[in-house]
Amino acid sequence: MLYWQIYYINIDMLKKLSNILNYYDSEPMEILLGIVWLIFFPIIWCFQFGFQGVIITSILLGLAMIKSVCVESLRTRKALSYGSFLFSIYITASLFLNDAMIIPSNWVWFITFLMSLINLTTVTSQYYRKQK
Repeated sequence: MLYWQIYYINIDMLKKLSNILNYYDSEPMEILLGIVWLIFFPIIWCFQFGFQGVIITSILLGLAMIKSVCVESLRTRKALSYGSFLFSIYITASLFLNDAMIIPSNWVWFITFLMSLINLTTVTSQYYRKQK
């Protein structure tokens, strides 16, 4: 019975994600940022700097962002977009301060910062548009 429930939740979530990727404007970027924080950041960070506490924060942020796009309110999505923006500032600033930006591949995290900024402005404008 539990297997069937998990299977149904996954199929339902995949249908919702497919609908989001086809018809929405800010949600694909939120899902992309969630995947970056959930999968890519921990792998790359572990290979470069070893396991640190930011990896756990990144995984939790990525999971929360993906889940919020599928089931949560716009207010929660706005808060998580703000969290992603702050986390990307922290990562980019720590790379700059530790002189790790001399490695060209670390500039990817600056692009993630720009994506988080664009996502934050989009979700915030959606939030205030719905408030009116």
